[in-house]
Amino acid sequence: MGRTPGGDWQPRGWHGRWIEIGDRVQLVGFGRTGTVIGASRRRSVGVKWDDGGTTTVAPHRLKVAEAEPYRPPRHTPEADPSATPDGAAAYFSRPGHLADAWVRYDESGDLDGWIRYNRDDPSTISRYREVFNDPAWQRDVSALGLREAPPPSTARPGRFSLADLIPASRDDVHKRSHEIEAAFRQELQQREYAGFGVVIDLAEPSYSEEYGGTVTLDAKVVKNGRKAGQTTRIFHRDPDGSLWVSHDFLKMEDEYQGQGFAKAWNGHLERWYRESRLERIEIGPGLTAGGYVWAMNGYVWFDGYEAGPFMLPAEGSEDRKKPVARLMGEIASLEALLAVNREGIAPAGYGLSDEEMEQEQAELDAARAILDRFHLPFDHADYPTPREIALIGWRPGRDRKKDPWLGLRVMAGSSWRGVKWLT
Repeated sequence: MGRTPGGDWQPRGWHGRWIEIGDRVQLVGFGRTGTVIGASRRRSVGVKWDDGGTTTVAPHRLKVAEAEPYRPPRHTPEADPSATPDGAAAYFSRPGHLADAWVRYDESGDLDGWIRYNRDDPSTISRYREVFNDPAWQRDVSALGLREAPPPSTARPGRFSLADLIPASRDDVHKRSHEIEAAFRQELQQREYAGFGVVIDLAEPSYSEEYGGTVTLDAKVVKNGRKAGQTTRIFHRDPDGSLWVSHDFLKMEDEYQGQGFAKAWNGHLERWYRESRLERIEIGPGLTAGGYVWAMNGYVWFDGYEAGPFMLPAEGSEDRKKPVARLMGEIASLEALLAVNREGIAPAGYGLSDEEMEQEQAELDAARAILDRFHLPFDHADYPTPREIALIGWRPGRDRKKDPWLGLRVMAGSSWRGVKWLT
C-alpha cells in the first residue's frame, strides 16, 4: 500500500486507480462506505466500514472517492516490436533493446515462457516449461530489464476497439445497433480458429441507467458446414465507465471436443480485449468442464465466497459442486480406498500395489494440506488458488483421460465464479 504504480503489487478499484491506505471507498451496489486499512497480494483490500465492521473485499468491488472526474488510464506501448508471437498471454520488451519475451498456454493448459535474445534471429529463442513452477524464466527476463508491455497489434486494418462498440447511452443503442453488429461480424467471422469458424447469430447492444451498456454476442461454431458448438460472450460498460467481459457459455459437440477451438477462439478474443483496454474477464459457475480449464488458464476466485470453507457439503447439488466440497469428497474416498487396501479387504478392481499406495498417499497428503489452508483469511498469501487444486496429484506424462488425478477430478465440472485481470 502506498506504493507507486509499477512497483510492488498494489490493488486498483473499479476506476482502475491505485488504492492506498486511508482512501475513502464505497462497496459497489451498496451504500456501505469506509476507509481502507490494508491490502494483500491476493487482491483483497481491508476496509474499516463506517458502521463499525471490518472486512476484506476484492478491489474491483470498491469505488474510490475521486477528487476530480474519473478519466480512464491510458496505456501506451513503450516499444512496437514487430514479431509478437501469436497467442501470447503476456508480452515483455524494453525500449531500444533487441530482446523480448512472452508467455503462452500450451495444449495442456500449462503456462510456458520464451525469451528471444535477438528478434532478428530465431535461433536465439529459449523455451521455459511451466513458468509458474520455474523461477528461471522470471529471473532471466528481469536480468534483461524486460517488463510487460502491450503487444503490437495483430489486427487487420480497420479493427474496431471494443471500447467504441459497447454502448454508452440509450441513443447509442438506437443509432448504432446495426453498425455495432456489423463490426462484430467483420472482426470475428471469415476467420479460422484451429480449423473452425463462427457464425454470429446476434451481437445485440442494450443499455440501462442502472447497469450501463452491454453487447450480447451469440455465435455458432461451425466446421465443414456443420454446427460444432455454441458460444456466448457478454461485453459490459459499467455506469462508471469500466469495461469488462463475461464468458457465459461455450459448448462443443462431443465429436469436436479437444480439437483446439476453445484455445484459438479465447486467444483471439483475449488479444482483442487487451487491445481495447478491458479490465477483466469473468466466468460464471456451472460451465461444463470449465472449472478445470479456467483454473489452468490463470483464473482466480472472484471472492472468498466462491471457494470458502463455509460452502461445504450440505443440501442441494449446487453446494456439492463447490471446489471445497468436492475436495473433501475426494479426500474421504481416497482415505477409504487406502484403508481397505491396508486391511487387505479391497474389493475386486480396487487393489493397489505398494507403489500405487505410496503415490495415492502422497496425493492424499497434498490434498489435506491444501484443504487446511482454506481456513486462512481469503487475503492471506497462502490461501489456495484454483490452479493449485487442479494440480494436486499431477505429474509429467499423466494422462487426464486414462488416469485422472485428484485435482482434475475436483475441478472438472466444479462450479465457481472466477476472474482474470487484464490490466
